[in-house]
Amino acid sequence: MINRTVAPEIKNISHINTGYPKSDTNIFRIDSEEEVFKLEIVFPKAGYSLLDNKHSGIYAMDLLFSGTKEKTAQTIADEIDILGGYIFKGCDYYTSSITIFGISENLKPLLKIAKYCLENCIYPLDEVNILKNKKKSELNINLNKTNYLANRQINQMIFGKNHPYSVPITEQIIDDLNSDDFLKYINTRLVDPYFIFTGSKSINVENIIQEHAFSIGKLNNEQNPEAQAIEEAADELIIKSGSTQNSIRMGKKLPSKKDPDFFKISLLNLILGGYFGSRLMKNIREEKGLTYGIHSSITPFKSYSIFKISSECNNKLTEQVKNEIISEINILRTELVELEELTVAKNYLLGAISRNFDGAFNISDRFKTFLEIDNDYNYYSNYFKAITDINAEDIRTCANNYFDPNSLKYCVAGEM
Repeated sequence: MINRTVAPEIKNISHINTGYPKSDTNIFRIDSEEEVFKLEIVFPKAGYSLLDNKHSGIYAMDLLFSGTKEKTAQTIADEIDILGGYIFKGCDYYTSSITIFGISENLKPLLKIAKYCLENCIYPLDEVNILKNKKKSELNINLNKTNYLANRQINQMIFGKNHPYSVPITEQIIDDLNSDDFLKYINTRLVDPYFIFTGSKSINVENIIQEHAFSIGKLNNEQNPEAQAIEEAADELIIKSGSTQNSIRMGKKLPSKKDPDFFKISLLNLILGGYFGSRLMKNIREEKGLTYGIHSSITPFKSYSIFKISSECNNKLTEQVKNEIISEINILRTELVELEELTVAKNYLLGAISRNFDGAFNISDRFKTFLEIDNDYNYYSNYFKAITDINAEDIRTCANNYFDPNSLKYCVAGEM
């Protein structure tokens, strides 16, 4: 019998088995006991960071199943639905991909549909116009949202206005896109894919991929040098008359995941604003009630990472919220974190990482990022050891080295 009046023993997590596969070819497989599969077809030369016009890639992938000479978009969608499948197309910063979900017995017909659209899409004019109108409508709505304006501005302040990550969409960019741009993209960029298959070990996915005229060979994941973030103005105010809510953003560029200090930065970010028990949440939201929500985050790229603090508040409280954020950062730079708080943060962080590898499909999600950024099979072993070894003095030193409030870019969108 379990004595439910006694709390269970808390066991520290010391390591993790990521389940990441290795392969001598461009096909990686993650075995699953489920009767469903996930197949990612990843194109490493097709990320929007490699394009002169990133939106040509983003919209080309959006419309990849928009129709061919023989089939309309509706016909293609119906064929996928009949098979009980779902196919997602996306263009990300580093890669573009076609991700197929379905039951195991329908892998072949679903892959056949994806291959057919990849080779025969003509980007019908009516489908292109429908997407353009939809995107312009979304843009006009977003331009009235303070959080959209603030996010767009802080990205330009951190990355620079011409960086591929921060170039904003405009109606003119949408109007100028056309079928020829999209066809050029798929013909020149959607080449040399690699494959991540998650599903039953009984499926001979290598043979199925070859049957559909995809080539199998060595992984070719080389990309051009990464565009560097070139930080601009330190403060920016965006006037949005009539808004009762202001959106606050603060941020800066930090070292990459390969830097030894990144582990300390991750834990410091968590303590500051990375989870519900963080200092920003406790002070600014729970104790003082100044904001509807506040959090901080770290977004990793290959050669650097980006730190951001985001909050929404009543426009009359904007300056107070900013001052409280700076105060919390300065406390971390001057005072040692108590052992209990540090232990809770460590356990939360290691637990969150562990949950990311709970099940084959979660592993496959992480593995794609691993191929794009991490590329070190020992990364999480090193991560767990580093987090376990970090002490309060390390956190204070890290805060002083990287989190000087004067180094943070700051912007507000709303009524001033």
